[in-house]
Amino acid sequence: MTARLGRVGCDPDAVGEAGIIHLDAAGAARPSPATVEAQAAFLRAEGEHGAYVAELEAADTLRAGLEALAALLGPDLDPDGIAWHHGASAAFATLLGAWPLPARGGRVGVVPSEYGSNRLVLEACAARAGLDLLDLPVDPAGTVDLDRLDGFGLDRLDLVVFPQVPSQRGIVQPAAEIGRRCAAAGVPLVVDVAQSLGQVDTTGIGADAYVGTSRKWLRGPRGAGFVALRAGVADRLGLAAPSLHNARRAADGGAPEPLPGVARLGVGEASVAARVGLARALVAYAADDPPALRARIAALAAHGRRVLDGAGGWQVREEADSASGIITLRPPPGADPAATRDRLYRDARILTSAIPAARARDLDGPLLRASAHAYNDPTDLDRLAAALAATST
Repeated sequence: MTARLGRVGCDPDAVGEAGIIHLDAAGAARPSPATVEAQAAFLRAEGEHGAYVAELEAADTLRAGLEALAALLGPDLDPDGIAWHHGASAAFATLLGAWPLPARGGRVGVVPSEYGSNRLVLEACAARAGLDLLDLPVDPAGTVDLDRLDGFGLDRLDLVVFPQVPSQRGIVQPAAEIGRRCAAAGVPLVVDVAQSLGQVDTTGIGADAYVGTSRKWLRGPRGAGFVALRAGVADRLGLAAPSLHNARRAADGGAPEPLPGVARLGVGEASVAARVGLARALVAYAADDPPALRARIAALAAHGRRVLDGAGGWQVREEADSASGIITLRPPPGADPAATRDRLYRDARILTSAIPAARARDLDGPLLRASAHAYNDPTDLDRLAAALAATST
């Protein structure tokens, strides 16, 4: 029987005028009409007043977004410790490039489910600086094993990084528990919340730094993200790519000097309209009922796992009660996830994602991914199950 779930955060409906069933919140969720209008209004202001004047006039909107974001990542974060960025991957690369790792012999704790782009950044840093990338102990599903972590020797690491929710599997790392252990061991922690912020609780982790994006569970636009630092962290960082927006010339003509605070991680030229859209989405999310939104997303995913497992021979990889809204499906023999994704959209107007094996080290083959947001309905997942069953015939 189709689950009956209360509606929250439901503008727009999952099936819009184009008749598309949107099940790709983990890729890029549908922004609300208010978020779209906020961007359009900003672009109109740019046309009327000029880009820099429009940005000045949007200062209150942008500040409100930073305040909402700080609260969602709190309680130990301040809006002044957050810098807008182009996206989570760019923010991660900038942050890691500025992080004070040992010149040689440093050790960084990672997980096999690290997002592919971040892993490339880590491997580049490892090759350049002679770092060792050490896998934290995980269970068969990829979740960090806290009992084994206690005997792992966190105090021998110089940094720990991981995504709270990976892109290619519907698990949620015990981030707060890992954060407490890192703090006790005196090892800095960086958490990627690109796939978690908006669908699971991100407060109380106590990380030194966070990176995230706009377009997924927050329902913001593409092209915007952020890096957030706990108080005192910024002053320990260097410069990843000096520019007049994040550094100044040294009086003696030597190496450029970072600007104070999180500004040293900032970027200059950017789509301010996208930042305005993200700020609007953050304020709207915080003003709604975040616990109810997260509960609805988890309930939709639980329903989806029940009806999708075995449909057309596709196998769900997650436990039914996972708190993540991400559902990943292993294909039956001979099925191509990318071709199936295309066929689902073309023939049934159902939007999903195909995950290539190169997405993360913990994958042994491509997958199909479905991710419902609060604007979806259980029947959307029922229709996906029926469409998958139909593709098998």
